[in-house]
Amino acid sequence: MELVVIIICWTIIGIFFSIQIFCLVAQFLPNKKPVQKFEEWPKVSILLAARNEAQTIERCLNAISKLDYPSGKLEVLIGNDDSDDATKAITEVFIKDKPNFKVYDIESNFGKALGKANVLAHLAHKATGEYYFITDCDVAVPKGWIKSLLSCFTPEVGIASGTTTCEGVNFASGLQSIDWLHFMGYIKSFANVGVSCTSVGNNMAVRAKAYWQTGGYENIDFSITEDYKLFKEVTSKGWQWRNSLTPESLGLATYVSSFKEIMHQRKRWLMGASELPWNWKVLIIIYGLFVPALIVLTYFNPILTLKLWLLKFSIQSLFIILLFEKVKFPFFEFLNVPGNGRTTGGGVFLNYEFYLLFMTMSTAIFYFLPFKSVWKGRKYGVKGLS
Repeated sequence: MELVVIIICWTIIGIFFSIQIFCLVAQFLPNKKPVQKFEEWPKVSILLAARNEAQTIERCLNAISKLDYPSGKLEVLIGNDDSDDATKAITEVFIKDKPNFKVYDIESNFGKALGKANVLAHLAHKATGEYYFITDCDVAVPKGWIKSLLSCFTPEVGIASGTTTCEGVNFASGLQSIDWLHFMGYIKSFANVGVSCTSVGNNMAVRAKAYWQTGGYENIDFSITEDYKLFKEVTSKGWQWRNSLTPESLGLATYVSSFKEIMHQRKRWLMGASELPWNWKVLIIIYGLFVPALIVLTYFNPILTLKLWLLKFSIQSLFIILLFEKVKFPFFEFLNVPGNGRTTGGGVFLNYEFYLLFMTMSTAIFYFLPFKSVWKGRKYGVKGLS
């Protein structure tokens, strides 16, 4: 029995390190994907679902208003999803002198669509662009966002996504910033070798033709992660996909300050992960079992366990620094953000290691608790809203 336990632990650890090394190496692979160039910029529509966004929507709209894109080729459609705060009032004040910005009240469900997908379904019917760009109200997109993602749309590409991390303004948000970029880096690593995962719902674009071939969100079965569902439907129609990890496609989200909200957010993500392909499910399971495997191995050989942890810590830290460099977000400048402790790189990574361990364990426990995921005042189950 003891031998079986050891073999299982070493299998988990071996697969874990294989994935880590693969993802690190994959970041160095040259980008051989062709880049689309436009003789004339196409018209694009930004679709923005807004529900109780009074604290963040002005920041989001301000970033959109500064996009480096011809205003005559850009429309911004905002769907007010039954907000009970000042979201609509703030939006109306901001867009009063911007004729290409429009806000609509979303008052009914459209077909199978629920929640954010329902808002996007309504807005898509009002959109006139050749491409639909989607972000969230807590995200500030960079000036080059549209042109950057458009460059991904060679004729065979139907959907593309950028990268999002949290804006580092204090210690807590700094850890979330590293965590988001860390996870997004895995998506990009697998994308570099042609292994699909998903689009990023707060930083994505879809070709209008590809979107309507799916029948639109109103004809797509509900998923708590509507971005993955659209990605799956579009690619099932034969369209290719692209993932971008560049400064021009890097969105900055406001960080979630409440531990309870983080738990509900992560539970929602894991509920959506149940629809992912088997290879991604295996990856998630292996990452979840790595620490338990190390704990068991400590009983047999604590010195070896410490060496394995140091190896994991080193590869992980190098991977994260590389990601910061790729998005031109200098890591050592990031360390000096007020509230990050102005500590050394090693100190930040050690803090992140404990953060990652704590959040992984907390998420696993919270996921199995008999609570539905709550987000923006709504309860989500696997089959829909309640």
